[in-house]
Amino acid sequence: MSIREKWIINDSVRLHALESAPAEATAQVPLLIVPGVFGTAEDYLDEMSRLAPRQCLAVSLRGRGHSDVPASGYTLEDHVSDVAAAVAQSGFQRPAMMGYAIGAAYAIAYAIHATESISGLIIGEYPARYRTLSEKWAARALETMGARARPEVAHALQRSSAQVSLWEQLEKIRCPIAIVRGGQAGSMVTEEIAAKYRDFAPRAEILTIEPNGHELWKPDFDNYITTIGNFLARVDAAAHAG
Repeated sequence: MSIREKWIINDSVRLHALESAPAEATAQVPLLIVPGVFGTAEDYLDEMSRLAPRQCLAVSLRGRGHSDVPASGYTLEDHVSDVAAAVAQSGFQRPAMMGYAIGAAYAIAYAIHATESISGLIIGEYPARYRTLSEKWAARALETMGARARPEVAHALQRSSAQVSLWEQLEKIRCPIAIVRGGQAGSMVTEEIAAKYRDFAPRAEILTIEPNGHELWKPDFDNYITTIGNFLARVDAAAHAG
């Protein structure tokens, strides 16, 4: 498997992406990855390697990684438009989508309005909502996230944020859904949130990675990637059956 660089154009904003290229064509449903708040495409190289020969594309959203850093345009809707551009320009036919943390909110919001465009949805460690970010959140992000959190982007995210509930619209998503959560302290999908997903998305699978916390991939990466891979195999089966 090789990794190639790709650029996604969303109006005037260039988004940097990495795409895995399998040596041979595969019938597996491709996967499009939406990282967390300051995550980048490069964060998902291990996942791409382990999921091979499944073709994957991970995108760095605006203001992250090597993508453009516009002075404004950091609302929920702006990020969903980045996701939509990535799907449209990926060359994938009805990919599965995996969003982690706040990236899961972007993925959910996209899937609600474009449910026929994806074959499966993985919601990683996040409730079905977008939230208002405080100035304290921005300060904490800059303190804890290091160089990957640009100050101008953290503050733009905070100023542009607003509370948006996505719970009531989950029923619009018709593809298979997995809610992937950590089993340890710090998980953002608590038992209460998991129960809420069962109420609003009764067809969704709740998949708990017991040894891991909010950072789903550690310490037990094998458990994490097996959980993701097994769900994607079920997505493959559903796509081929349909």
